[in-house]
Amino acid sequence: MKKKSKIGGILLIILAIIIMQLPLSEADAATSASDFVFDGKILVSYKGTEKDVSIPTTAEIIGKGAFEDNTSIESVTIPYSVKRMKAFVFWGCSNLSKVSFGSGLSEVGDYVFNNCMGLKNITIPSHIHSIGVKAFADCVNLTDIVIPPEVTFIHESAFDGCKKLVIHADEGSYAWKYAQDFYERQKEMPEYEDVPGYDPDEHPDAPDDSEEEVTPPDRMLLGTTTLVSNHAVVFMDGNQKVYGGEKGEASDLPGSDRPIYDKDGNLLKFRIVDQELVADQAYYRSEEIKNCTLPDTIREIGQFSFARSTLQAIQLPQGLTRISYGAFYHCDLLAEVSLPDTVMSVEPKAFEHTKWLFDFLEGKGESGNDFLISGGVLVAYRGRNSGVVIPEGVRVIAAEAFAGHDEISTLKLPDSLLVIGEDAFLGCDSLSTIMWGKSLKQIKDRAFADCPLSAVSIPETVTELGLGAFSPMVRVTFQGKQPKTTYEESAKRLSNEAYRPVSSDKGTPGVEVTGMYHCSAHLDGADRAYTLTITETEKHPEMMRAFVRNLGMDFPEEGQILEFTLCDDSKVPITRLGRQPLTVTIPLESQFFSQKIKVVALDRNGQLEELTATKVRLDGMNAVRFQMNYVSDIAVFSCGEDYSGEITEISTEMMDMSAPPATTVEKTVLRAVRSRRYDKWIIGGLFLALGFFLLGRKVK
Repeated sequence: MKKKSKIGGILLIILAIIIMQLPLSEADAATSASDFVFDGKILVSYKGTEKDVSIPTTAEIIGKGAFEDNTSIESVTIPYSVKRMKAFVFWGCSNLSKVSFGSGLSEVGDYVFNNCMGLKNITIPSHIHSIGVKAFADCVNLTDIVIPPEVTFIHESAFDGCKKLVIHADEGSYAWKYAQDFYERQKEMPEYEDVPGYDPDEHPDAPDDSEEEVTPPDRMLLGTTTLVSNHAVVFMDGNQKVYGGEKGEASDLPGSDRPIYDKDGNLLKFRIVDQELVADQAYYRSEEIKNCTLPDTIREIGQFSFARSTLQAIQLPQGLTRISYGAFYHCDLLAEVSLPDTVMSVEPKAFEHTKWLFDFLEGKGESGNDFLISGGVLVAYRGRNSGVVIPEGVRVIAAEAFAGHDEISTLKLPDSLLVIGEDAFLGCDSLSTIMWGKSLKQIKDRAFADCPLSAVSIPETVTELGLGAFSPMVRVTFQGKQPKTTYEESAKRLSNEAYRPVSSDKGTPGVEVTGMYHCSAHLDGADRAYTLTITETEKHPEMMRAFVRNLGMDFPEEGQILEFTLCDDSKVPITRLGRQPLTVTIPLESQFFSQKIKVVALDRNGQLEELTATKVRLDGMNAVRFQMNYVSDIAVFSCGEDYSGEITEISTEMMDMSAPPATTVEKTVLRAVRSRRYDKWIIGGLFLALGFFLLGRKVK
């Protein structure tokens, strides 16, 4: 008996050691069922914090938003018993990277994996036959998806915003045909990252849910600022003219009769900024504008300023120097354009899908002229000659003017040429010889990328050379001093990583903050190392002007101005984040402890944009947390009222560089308290105690 007791004790001790060595997920498996909330056969929600989640086989339907915003999950196994997933099931599960589809599923439903930024590779099994509305939309790091021939329906919006995506499918299959259209649609959505709340569908399809109407969450809208006219804009019988006094006159500044906020509390902006700039998206989708005359003081037309509007004709002033990205994109009725001879830059998509450009490319207009030239700017080319001689008098070649003309083998540039625009000869994959002009000063980004040039000798007149102007294998020499390296706005977009000279070593994904202590930052979907530099400054003329212009007040004496610079290892400042917001937490100065505060940022046009800010306590210090989609300098100032709201406690020790925003960290702390991650030690300890008891027991 004593021998049996000792053997039993030894066995219990061994069992205890085995239990305590089990991986956490296995140890918790027996008790994790309580993390799932059911209503009959419907899995309503998941309350757990496990990284690897296996859904119980008792589930037949996964309910709407069951796992929504759960940032703990890294992998999920869907069992054979699940026949259907409702909308938004894994919406915003930003760390979800692996999905195993159960054999019971026949479709990937509407919005199911929307905004899952951790997804990189997905294989759709053969029992799946359809992929629904925005099923994988805004999975910005999704690079590869394998779709079998059994899939016979994919909604047009299924992969909206997946800019890195390559679709792998059998040639001739439904998915293969879909992929060809998908790549073209991606080119047709230049607004996607720039226009707040942009949706290409006028009336998006509602998810097929017979039980209830499904509406996408409010956070699909990226931005709340409304663009409105000020006193400098007058509408007259459908013909629009823009008037205004000299800079600084009362008519151009906010006055007592000009509202500062709209009815929803959003900070209003000017369409015409300081009488020099037509603001980004100023007349975007306007149905009231037909003919437009701009004041003589205008120097720049901003991004998407008139895009998709009913504009038919515009008078551009002498002195205009820059027409920005997509400025007149899809102005389908714009038939007349005359560029002044002061224009030095026409950026990509500026006139794409205008009647003016369309008619030219279709062969209408001057017979035998293969060049669309206005004001010394060569906007487009419609010829098919192997040898191209650009006419004298051309000062600027617009962005993308010759892109994709694979028949061109030799190119002669005129002596009058000063600027070669961005992507001007991109993909001219027969171009092997260039004869330079005598006055060329600037070659912009990717101007000759993907051209089979073996070697080029840059003229000594060139003072600026853009990033990737030539393919890496081209041997570039300089006849004079090496030009200054420059970059365009496109290189500053987060999604255009290929446009920047980044290294293959991505480092530790996340954001490191430098320049200011006790700060933290998180970039949604970050897949490489970034550095955010924060510098406090007292002198910031642009911020001071913006306060007077947009708020009608001088900058507060106790206000705080911080300069922000976000970079990867290319050292090119990244500004446009698109669908990947940056969440920042910074300490508050003592004068703001008990007061309501506002955080405002400068937009690309130098106008104020209010950011949603929350007070938190970071490592015991008062701090403020806010989110931005455009990285720029910010100002923090008091509203002059006492603050009576709650302050959330967070800690930088819980926030590594790849951690989710603090709101999620707070949830993680609460979940950790109620988790059963120590159960294996309790059970193991009981077996261990019983084992030693049996070993030490005296049997008579």
